[in-house]
Amino acid sequence: MSETTDHAEPGEVFTSVSYFADLPPDLLSAVVRAAVRRTYQADEIVFFEGDPSPGLHLVENGWLKAVRISTEGREQILRFVGPGEVVNEVGVFAGDRNPATVIALEPSTLWLVDPGTIHRLLDRYPELARRVIESLAQRVLHLVSLVEDLSLRSVEAR
Repeated sequence: MSETTDHAEPGEVFTSVSYFADLPPDLLSAVVRAAVRRTYQADEIVFFEGDPSPGLHLVENGWLKAVRISTEGREQILRFVGPGEVVNEVGVFAGDRNPATVIALEPSTLWLVDPGTIHRLLDRYPELARRVIESLAQRVLHLVSLVEDLSLRSVEAR
C-alpha cells in the first residue's frame, strides 16, 4: 500500500457516493482534506477482519472483495466493492473493529476517512445519518439473502 496526502484532484469519488452527494461545498471540502488517498496492488490486503477500524474507505477505482475466512482457510465472499462505493461502514459504526477482510482484486485507489470525522459529520448532518442508515439497511437485506442462499436452500436450488 502506498499513501498520498495530495488532495488536489480527488476526482468525483466523494460526490459519487450517495452519502456525500449533496453536502454543502465547504463541508465536502473539509471531508476531502481529512481523507488520505491510498493505492493497493492486486491481491494486497486493505485491512484484516478483527483489526481496529482505520475508517471509512471510498473506492476511487479498482475492485475489491470483502471476505470472512474460516480457521481452515475457507473464504466466504460477502460482497464485491467497486468505484463509487464505500466499504467498512460497519467497522466504523459498530465496535471499531473490521467485520471482514478486504482484499484488492486489481490495482485500486481508495480514500480513507477516519472514524472521528465520520462521527462528527453524522452528528452535524442528520440527512447524512439517514443516508448511512439506509445504506446499512440495504446491506443487511443483502446479507439476509446470502444467508438464505447458503443455509435454507438445497445445493441444487443454489
